[in-house]
Amino acid sequence: MSLIKSLRSPDFFFMYLMFFANQIFGLVALSRLSNMAQDLFGQSRTEGANVVSINGVFNCLGRLCLPMLADVAIKTLNTNPPFARKLVFLFNLVVQIVVVAILPHLIGTLNYNGFRAVMWTLTFTYGGGFGTIPCFLTDMFGPYNIGALHGMILTAWSIGGVGGGLGFTSVFDRHKPSAADASVPGAFDKAYESNFHWILAVLIVGLGMLFFVRTNPADRSAPGYRFSIFGKKIVHFAR
Repeated sequence: MSLIKSLRSPDFFFMYLMFFANQIFGLVALSRLSNMAQDLFGQSRTEGANVVSINGVFNCLGRLCLPMLADVAIKTLNTNPPFARKLVFLFNLVVQIVVVAILPHLIGTLNYNGFRAVMWTLTFTYGGGFGTIPCFLTDMFGPYNIGALHGMILTAWSIGGVGGGLGFTSVFDRHKPSAADASVPGAFDKAYESNFHWILAVLIVGLGMLFFVRTNPADRSAPGYRFSIFGKKIVHFAR
């Protein structure tokens, strides 16, 4: 498939939106992990720095382990390669949805150990998505245009970092406490939790986009857009 055809394919469009969703929480929240530990749980700056340092280890593990697990599934279980990569992103997005959904409860109960555990899990899936996307693109579109396709899909990561960061800051500033109330327990809860709402919506949309990425070669070679599940045609838009 040529570069232009790859970029214009519905699969690349859905992958782009899915990858944006997979990266958004990591981009906007993990950069504020130290502040969250201090603002929400009253931790010291030293503890905030320690959390961030350990966080980097989980990012690295995600980039190594999740693509490797997909490779193992492909080689040992004879799994369709694109489908194996799709399962990695399914795991990533489902885990992230669960993490974002339970964060308000962990914050409300001041469960700092639980907070650290889910944020490190989030980082594992964030790194795993970043490490798996080149493999997914190669399996879907072949090796010849992988450089351009990878560069193009990384613009989703860039847009998420800039747009998501600005959006997070805007919502945070609208709900953050005044300087006089900043030391009151729970003063920053609403500022962070208000951001979790829109991030959760983005993740759910991303999960929906992943569903429509076709990994069945018969579907992808059919005219127009055809999507099947276990050989049963679900959607078919003819050109």
